[in-house]
Amino acid sequence: MSKLFSLLTIASIAIASVSAQAPTSNLVDGACVTNYDASIDYFPQKLNTADDKGTFFSVSYHNNYKIVENNKSGRTYVLVQCGTPAPTGLTNVTEIYTIPVSKVAAMETTAVPYLELLGVAESIKVIADGSLISSPCFQTHLASGEVTNLSANNKTLQAEQVASVQAQFGINPYEPISNATVSTGQTYEPDVLGRASWISYYAAFYNYENMANEVSKKMVDNYQRLTTAASGYATKPIVAWTTFDAPSQYNNNTATYILSNASYKVGLTKDAGGIMLNSTKTKYGSAAELLEAISSVDVLIDETFIGSDLTDFLKNYEIASGQESKYKFLENKRVYREDGILTASGGYDWFEAPVAMADALLEDMINAVNPTAPSTSYKRNWLRNILLEEPIKYTTAENCTWVESSPRPNLATTYEGGAFNAAVSGASALSGSLIGAFVVSLASLAYLA
Repeated sequence: MSKLFSLLTIASIAIASVSAQAPTSNLVDGACVTNYDASIDYFPQKLNTADDKGTFFSVSYHNNYKIVENNKSGRTYVLVQCGTPAPTGLTNVTEIYTIPVSKVAAMETTAVPYLELLGVAESIKVIADGSLISSPCFQTHLASGEVTNLSANNKTLQAEQVASVQAQFGINPYEPISNATVSTGQTYEPDVLGRASWISYYAAFYNYENMANEVSKKMVDNYQRLTTAASGYATKPIVAWTTFDAPSQYNNNTATYILSNASYKVGLTKDAGGIMLNSTKTKYGSAAELLEAISSVDVLIDETFIGSDLTDFLKNYEIASGQESKYKFLENKRVYREDGILTASGGYDWFEAPVAMADALLEDMINAVNPTAPSTSYKRNWLRNILLEEPIKYTTAENCTWVESSPRPNLATTYEGGAFNAAVSGASALSGSLIGAFVVSLASLAYLA
């Protein structure tokens, strides 16, 4: 994203002098401008993109408005500071919004954790399907009655709900309307840190650039320390991400076996100290064909939705009893699923919090690659080992541990140690020690203050 911020670069360098140009008498935090002066820069705090990995959006600043471009959807949004005039003469503008927003709709579950990290989740007044949101504190917000589920069948009510908010993040699943939404794109990013960087995209609508900068810097710094600690293994475990796609109308009623080579998974695996299975083939017509390709894999991440335990896994992949020794990942007891945290209705937190919390996701992956790291006591959040019969954690409002009106603590802890011990294959990897220390992030705890 850095290369897309040509105007932002100049503005960031001049931030100190710009701050002096916006007196608090003209712009109080969260309030509209009074006594508008065209010469004043009303956005003294701008996004810091020095270490940004995002590729699909950009934000540029002008005295009283911002231009937000979603380069994935091709949409451009003009965000005008409340109390100031909208610009004229701009072309190819999708929508104009008055900011800061205070009432929004979240049509896609992935938007919620970003707004929680910013501390503005209570601005969500309409949600497409609250039962799929795994955040326990958002479930509390949902139970309060201050946020409603989008009507699926009553179009009149649905239109009223959409009209009641200032911005709609994501596409209405029941009535997609062109140019009536703030399009998203974080899950298309080819890099884990790039996905997390979308906190800046959302922050621009709230004038919360400072918060986004703070969260992003801590996350990037921690991610880099973890990556460095996991980079020195003499032998890097081989990892494969696979899916059993059961017969359905979408695949001509023919089972398909998929070996993923998604860019962000390749990068995440590498950053965790592993190496992705080197294969140019991604689709297989039979379980036997896939199993032949992955037989020597040390760590397997099963992304199949159908089946949640080892019995289901063996059935899906057609592995007969007594054949376990043929596959290294089974001998190593290293088969993981992404369903470690679910809602009661089956909503995956995997598609929510870890998308926004890159360093927390990396910690889970580090532990999947090397069970002694990042600490011997580390407990994974999302990657669940079915060979060790690890249970699914179901979230409810009773699990809420922070205040939804304040920034949500990142699930990551801050790593302050040295290199991890070499990753070891097999059951022996479940014991051992590491060099370094793992301490609770004081910054995360400070969010609760």
